[in-house]
Parts: sequence; structure tokens; C-alpha cells
Amino acid sequence: MTMRLWLCAFDEGVVILGSNAIAILIGGAKIQGRYAMDIWRRAVKVGGMVVAVLLITATAPPLSRLSAQVIRPTADDLTVMDERIQAEMAANNIPGVLIGVASRGRLVHVQSYGMANVELRVPVSDSTVFEIGSISKQFIATAIMLLVEEGGVGLDDGIHEYLHDLPGEWLGVTVRQLLTHTSGIPDYEEIQTYEAYRFRFTPEQIIRVAHSRPMDFEPGTGWYYSNTGYFLLSLIVERIEGRPLSQVLRSRIFEPLGMNQTRLADPEDIILHRASGYWVDRMGIELMNRDATQTSSTLGAGGLVSSVHDMAKWDEALNGDRILSDESRSAMWTPVVLPNGDDTGYGFGWNVGQYRGYRSVGHSGQVAGFTANFRRLPDQELAIIVFTNRYRVSSWRIGEIVADTFLPN
Repeated sequence: MTMRLWLCAFDEGVVILGSNAIAILIGGAKIQGRYAMDIWRRAVKVGGMVVAVLLITATAPPLSRLSAQVIRPTADDLTVMDERIQAEMAANNIPGVLIGVASRGRLVHVQSYGMANVELRVPVSDSTVFEIGSISKQFIATAIMLLVEEGGVGLDDGIHEYLHDLPGEWLGVTVRQLLTHTSGIPDYEEIQTYEAYRFRFTPEQIIRVAHSRPMDFEPGTGWYYSNTGYFLLSLIVERIEGRPLSQVLRSRIFEPLGMNQTRLADPEDIILHRASGYWVDRMGIELMNRDATQTSSTLGAGGLVSSVHDMAKWDEALNGDRILSDESRSAMWTPVVLPNGDDTGYGFGWNVGQYRGYRSVGHSGQVAGFTANFRRLPDQELAIIVFTNRYRVSSWRIGEIVADTFLPN
């Protein structure tokens, strides 16, 4: 498929003038809508910046790596997808969005929208790094399963075997129950809300907050989402490995897979291409800078940043045994069933079930300033990645728009 475009080169980037739209490419990022018009008007106002104009024929990149079970969208399909995503952004005051579609270990489609930093007018690009919230949990689950494979941890071991200063009421809780949210230990985030993430905490303080409320149920008898469980799992990993969580994840998962943009989101560190996070005022109208999430307040419960390129590498690693054995991956993706027969739809750090009739594993994420969604459809060899830099908006709805474009029916 071909399309005719006018390209105008100037010192801030390249302008693409179509018959009904304007877009600007800067540093690999595509900017559309009012942001593109702002830059174009500024270029014209300064004068003397347009140095070349030429008419070309551009060919859309091949999608030969895309699974045969997935739709190969036309240029018109992608335009409709872009328009729907931009409408979602406008309706919910979302500054920036980055989507990726991966198949067979390759990103077959990447699209950026809006601003990574509103104040500095830095557009989102395919290299932008976003906080991924609770998608972080699957990496902690993987670190635990690596220790299980090595005999360092037993899934049905009591957590007191590894963490000796826990409240007595938590006695009998197992590693497996932390992984599956069936421990009954209260969620410290629910008690303190997202406001707590702006502060530095010691592990003892987090444990004290969670212990301020009675157990939600007897261990193993119910299901309730608890970030405390994954905070404790992070401490178990650190205790057994004898080093900080950041070093464990880097050496055991990220470096072996070449995931060079994935790490803990320490607000004091310099992280290249990091997006700024936002929320809105009490009226839900004006954007506001969010307070940075402190690593010590989340650890592996929701403290990582990543990129679409790294998540595509992660998706590919999960297709084989580069990180975990078949047995371990099967355990991670087996939903726990409660004693009363209820299927919780949750494995070890993954939501497990059906999506539009397809087998699906995935997770969403939300921390102050960001939302994210990562969904894998293993039988279709497809993964959908969505990042936004706005708190309390639905990354899931944007994922639905992407799925409408790349999945049948």
C-alpha cells in the first residue's frame, strides 16, 4: 500500500502534510493534532526554517512477522485506530500515550501520541520510559520462581521461614498465597491510598500499616488483591539473594534479556527518556504534576519503569525457556481455585483467563501519574502494550481499541 505525502524538513524535525492531516516527526516520534500544529506555526512564525519540500511515495512497512491468526491492518484501519485513541486522550485529558503490538518477538506496530513532558513540550517517542505499576508483579513472581527452580524457596513454605519479624497473625501464610492474593493480609495501599507513595518508608513501617487492620480472611480461604503480598515477596527475594531487589532483577532478568530500559523507578535517579506523570485537579479539569513515587514505598508491588521495546523482549522470553522452565511458566499461568470451587482468574502475578474467546494472560498497572496494560494472547502469538502518563484513566480502553484493529471480530 502506498500513500502520497509532502515532507517539509526544518530544524525541529520533519512535517508530513497529507490531504486531511498534519503530523511531525521529531527524533523518531510522531506528533499529531494540536501539538503538531503548535510546532508548525512556531516554525513558520520564526521564518526561514523550511529548507526543502518534496513529493514522495512511501510504502507501509511489511508485517511479515505478524502471526497468521492476527489481522494485518490497512492504513485506513490504523488511521481509525489513531483517531479513536486521540479521542480517548482528549476526553480524559491524557497528555501522552504509547502503544506497541508485538508478535513472534518483534514489535510489528508502535505508535506514540502526545507529550511525555507537558511543561518542556517533549513528545512521546518509541523510546519513552513509563512507570508500569502492578505489571511489576510478574517480574517479582519470576524472581521467586527462579529461586523455586534452584531450591532456594518452596511455594508452600511459610513466609516466617524467610521473614522473621512478621506479626503473629500472619503465621501460616505461604509464599504461594502471597503470589496469588489468597493470604488474607490487608493491602497497605488500600489503607493509606496512593498518597502514601510520595513518602519514603522502611519495610517495618509498611508491615505496621498492613497490620493495623485485621486479616481479611483465613489464609487460603479467600481472594483479595493485596500489594502487601508483593512487597513481602520483594523482601523475601532480597533476603535470600543477599542484595537489593534492583540488583537481583537486573542481573537475573533484565540484563540476560537485553531489557536495558527496565528498572526500579527511583525518582532521584537519572533515567533517560523518562516520561513525567500527571493527574488532574479536584474538578477533574487542569493537569497537575504528580508527586514522584518513592521506590521504598512500592518495591516490586508496583515500582518499575519500562518501554515498549523491553516489553516486547519480555513477551518473547515468555514464549520459551530463556528465563523460566515450562513447568514454572505453567504454574504462573494457572489460576488459583479457592476451597469453595471459585476460580479467582489469577495466577502468580498474572490475570489468567479468556479475552474475546482467546486464551489470555496479562496485567494492568496504575501508580500516581501513570497507567499501563500488558496483555498476551499466546495462541495468537500477540501481545498488546499500552502506557499512559495520566493517573486514574483506563489504559484498558485504549488496549481495546488496539485489539479492535489487530484481532478478528
